[in-house]
Amino acid sequence: MQVNKRLSVRLILSVLAIGLLGFTDIMLETALNVSFPILMVEFNITSSTVQWLTSGVILLTSMVVILSPWLKKRFTNRSQFLVATVISICGVLINAMSGHFGWILFGRLLQGIGGGVGLPLMYNVIFEQVPEQKRGTMVGLGSLIISFAPAIGPAFGGFLTQNYDWHMVFWVVLPIQVASLILGWFTIKQVSPLTKEKLDLIGWLLLSTFFIAGIFVIERISTHGVANYFSISLLIIMVLGLIGYLVYASRVRQPLLNPAIFRFRVFSLSIIAAFITQIVNLTFNYAVPMVLQIVLFKNSQVAGLALLPGALGYAIMAIVSGRLYDRFGARFPVTIGLVLMVIGTILMASMPVSLYGMTLNFMVIQLGAGFWFGNNMAHAVSHVPVEYQSVGNSIFSATSNYAAAVGIAMSAGIISIFQKNAHSTAEMINTTYIGSQWVSRLDVILICLASALSLHALMSVSRKNK
Repeated sequence: MQVNKRLSVRLILSVLAIGLLGFTDIMLETALNVSFPILMVEFNITSSTVQWLTSGVILLTSMVVILSPWLKKRFTNRSQFLVATVISICGVLINAMSGHFGWILFGRLLQGIGGGVGLPLMYNVIFEQVPEQKRGTMVGLGSLIISFAPAIGPAFGGFLTQNYDWHMVFWVVLPIQVASLILGWFTIKQVSPLTKEKLDLIGWLLLSTFFIAGIFVIERISTHGVANYFSISLLIIMVLGLIGYLVYASRVRQPLLNPAIFRFRVFSLSIIAAFITQIVNLTFNYAVPMVLQIVLFKNSQVAGLALLPGALGYAIMAIVSGRLYDRFGARFPVTIGLVLMVIGTILMASMPVSLYGMTLNFMVIQLGAGFWFGNNMAHAVSHVPVEYQSVGNSIFSATSNYAAAVGIAMSAGIISIFQKNAHSTAEMINTTYIGSQWVSRLDVILICLASALSLHALMSVSRKNK
């Protein structure tokens, strides 16, 4: 339902308010990533444990995201936003004042709930209230807000951790969330009618089982291999969760996430490509700071600054490519994005490890990601019937978050496998380097596969329109 043909200031500000909620959640995630080596020492934990400050949050976010279609029908946009923001603020306060790892993880999980509501809500507002001829630009604006978080997060977190303390990261974020709460209160509006639809609890539990088991499968296999009882059991649980939901959804009138949307080839190909690409993207967000600090002896501030050019490039290209989408369609910006991501990933896997080399290669990857991510989603969701678009938004948001958790868990797990054999500082440096190289080599294979799927999705629409 698009209520007018022009963009009002209020609509733009409402997207900004919701986007700020997702912005702060992602900024905290990337800001903490560069502090992981410090947190590992402070709390005496391993890299596979500390990564749950990110993976655990992303997992919970994914579980909340899949509730988005029901939340959209049952509660107003503003009420969803206000509750999610208050919960997130509580989590930020807990982290700002806590010095125990368990409480820090709990606070981050609360922030994950806020992010799980905010991300799909922003895109629901865009697809519901923005006219189609302006949609690419507004998706670009939303992506700009969200993607600006990793642009400043690593440098922001590295600077505060190096010069003050990692707790300061949360104190700085707190006023941003309060400002977002006030702005959203006055600008977010409701244009679609609400219904008294009941929560599909069984469907949600089945999907949550799939998500939770999947994350543990990746972490377990990457650290212990697949040839053990626990890994096989987790894999079986994950598969049963997915199959159980598909069977269940086919027998109910209004499933939580309607799997019928996957009948549309452009959507199914695009969502698989997005899942794989996000895995690749997050492996580098985890591995690059780890390598710079452990292998090259850079401090957390330098490690954060190394990610800054790439993340800024992502943010700028998100809005630029949105304008290109509105003017030329999806093919041009999507193709540019794929080419840049493939080149950057190959360079990351083949060039010697150095500060400037990793900074440059990461920037190339992120420039491509900025061209590709938002336009891939806009293209896929715009080519399904209107009644499926809310489901499509939720699936994209859940997939993005879940893939991020998989990427971090995979990267942390592979590096941990090699680090386990280290018994001295020199061995730790060498094994971290070798582990990161294997991560990059795997990423080359994955990004080439994602590119093939994405191009196939573009061609499937082109053939249909002829």
